Amino acid sequence: MVHRILFKDWHLIGKSVMKKAVMAMIMGAALLTVSSCGQAKNSEDAQTNVISSTAEPGGSTGEVQKTQNDNITGSDLAELENLTGEYEYLSDYGTGKLMIQKSSNGYDISDYESESSCRFLADSSNIETIENNRIYVKYPEQVFSDDTVNFSYYVLEYSTDEINVYYGESGFEEAQFLYQATKKIEVRADVYEYEGEYNSYDINEPALEIKKNDDGTYQIQIDLFRLWGFYDDAGKITEEGLEFATTGPRGNEMNGVIKLEEDIAVVTIYGQEWLDFAGLGEYRFYKTSDVPNIDDFPANQQESNMQDTADTGSEAAVDELLDSFINGLADAVDSEDSASTFSVSDLNLDSEEWDAYSIGEKVDLDNDGENELIINGPYGGIYLDARDDKVYEFAAGEGTVLILSYTYYNGAVWIMYSNRSSAGFEFYHMEKFEGADNLTAEMNFGEEFDPNNAEAGIKYTLDGAEISYDEYTELCSKIFAAEVNTTERKN
Repeated sequence: MVHRILFKDWHLIGKSVMKKAVMAMIMGAALLTVSSCGQAKNSEDAQTNVISSTAEPGGSTGEVQKTQNDNITGSDLAELENLTGEYEYLSDYGTGKLMIQKSSNGYDISDYESESSCRFLADSSNIETIENNRIYVKYPEQVFSDDTVNFSYYVLEYSTDEINVYYGESGFEEAQFLYQATKKIEVRADVYEYEGEYNSYDINEPALEIKKNDDGTYQIQIDLFRLWGFYDDAGKITEEGLEFATTGPRGNEMNGVIKLEEDIAVVTIYGQEWLDFAGLGEYRFYKTSDVPNIDDFPANQQESNMQDTADTGSEAAVDELLDSFINGLADAVDSEDSASTFSVSDLNLDSEEWDAYSIGEKVDLDNDGENELIINGPYGGIYLDARDDKVYEFAAGEGTVLILSYTYYNGAVWIMYSNRSSAGFEFYHMEKFEGADNLTAEMNFGEEFDPNNAEAGIKYTLDGAEISYDEYTELCSKIFAAEVNTTERKN
C-alpha cells in the first residue's frame, strides 16, 4: 500500500514528521498522508494534492533540526516562558487561536484557524531565532519522499498581551502581516476570595454576607436597606462569577451574579420583575472582613421582608386614612401651613380642564414601608402621606419651575422636582426620605447654556460641581429611565 503526505493545506508536526517520512521510506512507501491536526487521510483522496519531488526542495530534515535546536538560548526560553498562554484572533472561520505551551521537549507553538483546521503545529525545533521581540519560525509545510522539505516562514512579533503574525512563502524578509492575536485572560474563580462580610455604601453597615460551604457552594445573604432582603440564596462559582438563585418580592425565583473587583462586590439581580420592583439591578458593597457574620443575618432580613406582615394593622390604618380622604371623609394638612387643610372636593376631579386632578396609585414614596397616595394633576400633582391619624400633603408640583415626579435611584425612591422652563437651561432637585418627616439625602444636577458666552458650550453640574458630558449623560440615563411622571390624569 502506498502512503502519501497531503501538502499545502495539511501541515505536519516538527520532529515527528521527519521520523514518519524516514519510516515511510524504509517501508518502501512513497509518502505518508497526514491531516492538518496530525490525523491520517485516505491516500486515494489525497492523490490530487501530491506534489512531485521534482519541486524545488527547501533543505534536508537533518540539517533543519540541527540548525534550529542550536539557535535556542537560555534567554530565548525565558522569553517563551513569558509568552505562554492562549491568544485569540479573528479568522475566516470565526475565532482563531494561537497557543504557546511548554512541553517536555521545549515549547509548542500552534495556530488553529478553527476547531477543526490548523495553520501550523510547531515546536522549539522549528524556531530559527528569537531577537528584537520577534520569533522566527521556519515551518515544514511539505516533506518529500527523498527527504527534502518545503518551508513556510512565520514571524511572531510580540508585545504585552499581543502577538502580530507575519507569513512568507520563500523567506522571512518577504513576510506579510497576517493577523493580530490578543492574549486571553483567564480569570480563575479563586483569584479573589468571595467569602466575607461587605458593607453597603449607602449606610456604611454590613449588608452582604458570603459563606463558603464544605461542598464548594456558597450561602449568600443580601440586605438592601429599606427595600428588600435576600436570605435564602444558594450560589456557585461559574465562568460568569458567583451565580445565585433566590426568592423575589412576589415569591418567584430570581437569579443574580456577584463579581469581584478586588475588595468590591458587584451584585447584579436579573429580570424585569426586580427592575419593576426596585428600579435598579446593580448594587456595590465593599469588603470589611474575611469572616462572614451569617448566623445573625437572616433574622434582620426576615424582619425587613416581613415588615408589611408584622405591621398589618399599621398599613391597614394608613390605607383607611388615605381612603377617607378619597371618599371626602378626611381633609389633608397643607405642607406649608399646618393650620390650613384641603379636601378632595377642592381638587375638581370631574373637570375636563387642564388643571383638574385624578386619583392615582398608592406607592411607598418615602421608603418607610407604608404607601403614600398619588393625586395626578398639573405640574405633577400632589403626594399625600398618612401618619399620626392624619393625612398630610407630602409633596406638590408648583408650576413649570417645580414639576413633581418620582424615580428609583440607588435602590431607593427619590422625589424629583424638574425645571425646564427656559431654553438652554435644565435643573433638577431630588430628595430621599426615610419617613415623610425625615429627609436623609438631597441631590442637584443640571445643564446650562450661556448665550452670552457661546464658546464655553454647555455647562453640566452635580451638586454645584462641574462634571463632564459623559458623566452627566450616565447619571441622567439612570435617573430618567426609572422616572414616573404623575402629571397626566388617570381616567
